[in-house]
Amino acid sequence: MFGRITMPMATYKRKKRQGIHSKVVFGKSLHMPPAFAKVLERHNKDAWKVFRRYVHTVCDYAARSNTVKQNVLPLSKVAIQPNHHSPSLSENATRKSNVLKTLQASANQSTTLSPFVMTSGHSDKDLPMFDADILQAIRQGVHIEQTKIPTLIPPSELTDTRGKPVYLNAYVYDFFKHGSKTVIRKENGLDSGDVFDKLKDFKLVIAAISVALEELGPKSDNVVRAFRQLGNEYSKKFKLQYPSYRD
Repeated sequence: MFGRITMPMATYKRKKRQGIHSKVVFGKSLHMPPAFAKVLERHNKDAWKVFRRYVHTVCDYAARSNTVKQNVLPLSKVAIQPNHHSPSLSENATRKSNVLKTLQASANQSTTLSPFVMTSGHSDKDLPMFDADILQAIRQGVHIEQTKIPTLIPPSELTDTRGKPVYLNAYVYDFFKHGSKTVIRKENGLDSGDVFDKLKDFKLVIAAISVALEELGPKSDNVVRAFRQLGNEYSKKFKLQYPSYRD
């Protein structure tokens, strides 16, 4: 849940051939308890609903302010300029044209999706179809940090940008077992600087959770005691590897 790092399947297989002693990754065999999985699924859906409403609001404001023209193709970045020299139909001819009236009536009115996406027949209500890369679908000039959405993908469903499955790096679990930063660097594929940063971040997360639980519940509670013990043992292993570190 915290400090997630993925590892491509090809990388894991190569390391396995080289000989490893750690678990290194959690694969598709890592499944959440059904009750926890349902809670996580509900949380992800609620988070996405809130985020989509936020996107609609920001894009609607951008459309009303009309500060950025929507005439740039997304890939080539070529701006399409209107042809002012093309012959236009008179107002009377437009009224009489059933074709134009049908097209105008069926035209999608959108403030969220870009005109380029709308050429495929999509409208604002289709925004959930673009959850995988929502920034490529919304109107130009709107910048949103999609990576900040507080959702969590189950380990068994993790994929790369091409849709290929990836493993969840088990560096935290491995370090807790053997307590060696050198082994983490060699077998889990982390750089020396990344090893320190990731292990320190997880140490701080566990300490924060432990403090919060002690404030909420009695110290004799099993969950409170478990996190306190986990934090103490993890902190000891971390300080043995980084004796110069000060909290």
